[in-house]
Amino acid sequence: MKKLFFPLFLIAILSAVPALAGDAPNLEGAWVCQSTTVAGIKAGIYENKEAGSTLVIEDQKGRVFTGYKRWTLKGETFTEKIVGGIAADGELYIAEENDGTLHGDYDEAGARMLLFYVESGPDAKVLQGVYKKAQ
Repeated sequence: MKKLFFPLFLIAILSAVPALAGDAPNLEGAWVCQSTTVAGIKAGIYENKEAGSTLVIEDQKGRVFTGYKRWTLKGETFTEKIVGGIAADGELYIAEENDGTLHGDYDEAGARMLLFYVESGPDAKVLQGVYKKAQ
C-alpha cells in the first residue's frame, strides 16, 4: 500500500501544478473607474460622484505589469506611475509611485476590477473603485 501511495500522490500534485499556475489575464489597456465610495477618518463614508480615475496598464509580462494612474481632484488632473501583480486567484496588488496602494480582485466574467485604494496618516482613507475596461 505504501509503495502505491507515493506515486499516486506525486501524480496528483504534478497534475495540479498547471491548474494553479494558469495563464494570467491580459489587463493591458485603459480601465475607467465607474464608481467611487470613500471611507475617511475625517469625512466619514460617502459616494464621490466627481472623482474620475483611470488605470492604464502599458506593459504586462506574465503576472506583473507597469503603467500609470490618472485621476481628477477638484478639477485638477494628476498622473502617477504604478506597478502591480496578479495572484493566481485573481487578487490584484498595485503600488503607486508616491503614496498609497491598491488591492482588490479581477473579475474575469464581469471584465472588471474591484480595487481598494488605501492611504494612511492623520486623514487616512479607503476608496472603493469599480473599474471597467475602456472600449
